[in-house]
Amino acid sequence: MRHSLYLPLCTLLACAHTQPVAAPASSPVPAVQPAPADPESQLREALQRAGRAMEAGRFDAALSEMQRLWEGGRQTDEVAWLAAYASLGTGDDAAAFQWLERAVERGMGSPGDLLHDKSLEPLRRMPGYDGLVARARENALKARAEGNVGAGLEKATPAEAGLSEPALAAFVKAAEESGSSALVVLRHGKLVGEWYFGGETQRIESMSATKGVVALAIGLLIDEGRIPSVDAPVSTFFPEWKDGLKGKVTLRHLLSHTSGLAANASAMDIYESRDFVRYALDSHVVDVPGSRFFYNNKATNLLAGVVERASGEKLDAFLMRRLFEPLGIRDVFWQKDPSGNPLGMSGLRLHPVDFAKVGQLMLQRGVWQGQRILSEAWIQESTAAPSQAHTPTAGLLWWLVYDKAFRVLGQDMVNEARRNGMPEASLSRLRDVVDKPIPSGDFMQVLSERLGGMKGVMAFMEKSARIPLRTHVEGAPRGYSARGSFGQLLLVVPAQDLVVVRMAVPDGRVPPDVMEFPAFNTLALSLVPSP
Repeated sequence: MRHSLYLPLCTLLACAHTQPVAAPASSPVPAVQPAPADPESQLREALQRAGRAMEAGRFDAALSEMQRLWEGGRQTDEVAWLAAYASLGTGDDAAAFQWLERAVERGMGSPGDLLHDKSLEPLRRMPGYDGLVARARENALKARAEGNVGAGLEKATPAEAGLSEPALAAFVKAAEESGSSALVVLRHGKLVGEWYFGGETQRIESMSATKGVVALAIGLLIDEGRIPSVDAPVSTFFPEWKDGLKGKVTLRHLLSHTSGLAANASAMDIYESRDFVRYALDSHVVDVPGSRFFYNNKATNLLAGVVERASGEKLDAFLMRRLFEPLGIRDVFWQKDPSGNPLGMSGLRLHPVDFAKVGQLMLQRGVWQGQRILSEAWIQESTAAPSQAHTPTAGLLWWLVYDKAFRVLGQDMVNEARRNGMPEASLSRLRDVVDKPIPSGDFMQVLSERLGGMKGVMAFMEKSARIPLRTHVEGAPRGYSARGSFGQLLLVVPAQDLVVVRMAVPDGRVPPDVMEFPAFNTLALSLVPSP
């Protein structure tokens, strides 16, 4: 089994070891400018081609792309890293080892990947592999110091923080067993612990948890008066959207997944486009805005264009200046499309302990070390209540967390999947769970067991995408979270003064449904003993 089978295209293209985002060096310009065919754009396109080739099993083609980049002067750790996986795909383990050596020589600092990634198993028996792990660990520790990672956080023991030590031990054990790369716990603003399970801290792709950070950019621009309100029409920034249903779409609709913008359940069609913002702008609005909830990657990519139109800066540069730098976060990478647009749907890579600092800012109602960074009003707007009438767990790109939440697979979803060609043999396995509430933490496992794994689940979700799952909850929200594929999770629990981050690199150690860590919320909420 090779690495590309574990990672979707977005992860392959995320350049795990690319240099962090730099603060903007010049004054912003007021409008989106088309990106020239500069070397960086060409690099992104080459990586995109290589990623698609690896997804299709054309490892020779991917390796040729990486060799061309290397010989053309792009002798970076990320190019060598991807070349190693392409070489593994061709069956040339000796060449893969050489590429890994080159990656480590140029600063690759992911010892956890070297230790755990199932694809690298053939290389672990080679002489010198342990030395590569040791050098990668040295690189990681150096990068942590140079990147100011976790700076500004005081430490506390679990007892000092008032946490249940048995509950914490059980949580850490469960995190490791679910394939986690990192777990971070903050209580009362202090760092109780960070666990890396044999590795060291590294930037990890936050996947769709990125969306929660994108929402903060909108709040910051409202605070600055550059966006009049969350109910401003998208046409305020893109006048070509002033007519028809597009004229009715507001920023709130984009942030609440109710824009009506035509989209697929997966994002693969998005990755086929060169300009993700333009791809969203050119798509049709097919439902009356506000009438239906549909999780929409395409719509959140459009928010990156809104931020640029409102601020005159790219999304990543704006957030570096207005969010990350004030928090002391330096080592950040944000994936861009070939045209240079930072993604809105995913693409943010940062250290787990630094992601926890973002959660702590929100827990502290927008204040960090005495400095007001974000308004309390925006945090309240985003996280305190459902953002629309269709699902009680959706805020504004944040997810509300309840003690008890249930998912319901309706007969209408099954009928829709049948109309779109889902085999009856697969659908018949769902009969015992149709219209029955299933605890949210168990839902994906239940579907996976009946549909033959996550591939079957994704096929069902794609074919029933027009009909949403129903959600039932009990009680009031306990907190809120940003979350993404492979169990990327940032949880904030105001009543417990608690922030927890769990992040994972999909390395094949555990099945995808286990990696999603469905028990996370329950275990995290048990850390603080009941009074």
